[in-house]
Amino acid sequence: MTAQETFEQSMILLEKLVARMEQGDMPLDEALKAFDEGMQLVAKCKAQLEQAEIKVEQVMNARGDTAPVDAA
Repeated sequence: MTAQETFEQSMILLEKLVARMEQGDMPLDEALKAFDEGMQLVAKCKAQLEQAEIKVEQVMNARGDTAPVDAA
């Protein structure tokens, strides 16, 4: 995992990691490392989504549309 990964790249890595963990044949130490990496990827994706939401709101506000972005 690098700081320069896009949201999409991070999601692909996370999906691959989850698939490996779901196989159930990972040693405990490796599973714990994978879990930690997965949690880091989740946090990174969440931060990227929050930044995207802020940017969308800024663009909308600049155009005069003040309706809030629904985070659903």
